[in-house]
Amino acid sequence: MLNRVESKVMLALFSECKDKSAILISPTDLVKLIDGKVTESGVEKIMQDLSSDGYFDLIYSDRRGETVYCVTLLEKGKGYLRNLKVMKRTLVFRLCVTIVLAFVSFIIGLILKAIF
Repeated sequence: MLNRVESKVMLALFSECKDKSAILISPTDLVKLIDGKVTESGVEKIMQDLSSDGYFDLIYSDRRGETVYCVTLLEKGKGYLRNLKVMKRTLVFRLCVTIVLAFVSFIIGLILKAIF
């Protein structure tokens, strides 16, 4: 599971790669897309981590003296939004089951208290 900043980076990359198989994006542009929550050196570390986790292929390039990332989403990266929706659905289901079970145990406790 990704942390909050990694998730924001993945969402930004996914939104940029909507209809394309690969994109070119600079670390500065990526920091702007995630609202400056992390520095450029932090983005570098996050990009390396996500690439090693298999979300995308990362190739470094140089454009007019500026480092640019060439990002190609892999299957795990393309399925990121679906995985996010499934995790949220599972969380909501577990919360609902917990609430129902708490209510049932409360009712059973009241019934037992009335009997004894």
